Amino acid sequence: MWSFRTTRKGGAERGFVLATTLLVTTLLTVMLAASFLLVSAEQRTTDNSFGAARALALAQAGLQNYFSLNRALSDTSTYDSVHVSLANGYADVVAQRVRPSGAASGSPLALFVLRSTGVSTSPVMAGQVQGSRTVAQFAQLNPSILPARAAVVALNGVQVTLAGAANNPLSGSDLGSQAPCVSPGHPLADTAAITVPTTVVVGGAGYLQTAGGNPTGTNENSTFATWTSLYNATHIDWSGVLNGNFVPDYVVTNASPAGAWPPLMSTNYLVGYVPKDSLGHIQDITIPTGQRRGMLVVTGNVRLVAGAHWDGIILAGGNVSVPSPCASCYLHGMVVTGLNIVLGQSVPRDTMPRLGSAYVQWTWCYTQSSINSLSSLVPVKNGWADIWSTY
Repeated sequence: MWSFRTTRKGGAERGFVLATTLLVTTLLTVMLAASFLLVSAEQRTTDNSFGAARALALAQAGLQNYFSLNRALSDTSTYDSVHVSLANGYADVVAQRVRPSGAASGSPLALFVLRSTGVSTSPVMAGQVQGSRTVAQFAQLNPSILPARAAVVALNGVQVTLAGAANNPLSGSDLGSQAPCVSPGHPLADTAAITVPTTVVVGGAGYLQTAGGNPTGTNENSTFATWTSLYNATHIDWSGVLNGNFVPDYVVTNASPAGAWPPLMSTNYLVGYVPKDSLGHIQDITIPTGQRRGMLVVTGNVRLVAGAHWDGIILAGGNVSVPSPCASCYLHGMVVTGLNIVLGQSVPRDTMPRLGSAYVQWTWCYTQSSINSLSSLVPVKNGWADIWSTY
């Protein structure tokens, strides 16, 4: 009987093991790569979330920072922008008027929209993205109400003394345009030189002069029947100011260092305040040499020295005195004095010697810029959005 036996070559068996090994290695490599991709995608998603959260916080911080700044917007302002540097990023804030004020627009207040774009520039971990986010807030412009009726508005009266010069030191004629402000020009920008009560608490007549020419301006001298009626016409809540309903940009006293005052020739119309002392007593102030701008609110008296030059508005509870002689002493804008009379105090007249030129002179630009510095944007309730379009 014949029998047959088949045999297999040993090489075929060794080839099957190699192929299986290569297949398993490839599958493990693909699975490992997929795992790395999945982890990377999750990390990227987390980084994006962190970046967006940081950018949102920066955008909101920039928006609040803008509200805290005094940008001196007025009813005629249409656009404003500011770059705010913050920790680990920055914010670019743009304010744009969307509705003017007036009867034609149906509202006495102008409406603005503020867009704040926050950018995160310092990621927490290396390789993280720089997030960007934009938020918006509608706000109404609350204008300041401070009538500008004269170069000197004195509830306590004014006395001009003869000092060897014939020119009266008070003028209601506008000094003219002061860059970047453009004055309406004479006679639209002129006002009265002084406004006083007919009689004052100390000394009888509201205005006295020993000799020489009269003040100059549209109206040389305008009067109110009483100091009470004049005070009401100023629209100043002096008691509220002294009781803390007032937030200045800086606080100064005679003991303050030079750096506490705004820089010489500063273009920012900041609001300064000379408060009561620790015992509740009013404090006087001496304006130092140099040219400064803005609004100065003083609980006591104000004195000028040689070279003192103030552009803007001074509100004084006491009086204003200018020594004689006083070289290069200037008050360009508006001065309101004697406000402590509403507290029952007796305030002597302002003393203004004749120095050869009008050193207290109405200036439309400085006054209006200082008044605008009191304006503020008030957020509209439910007017915030974090999905504002950036195109």
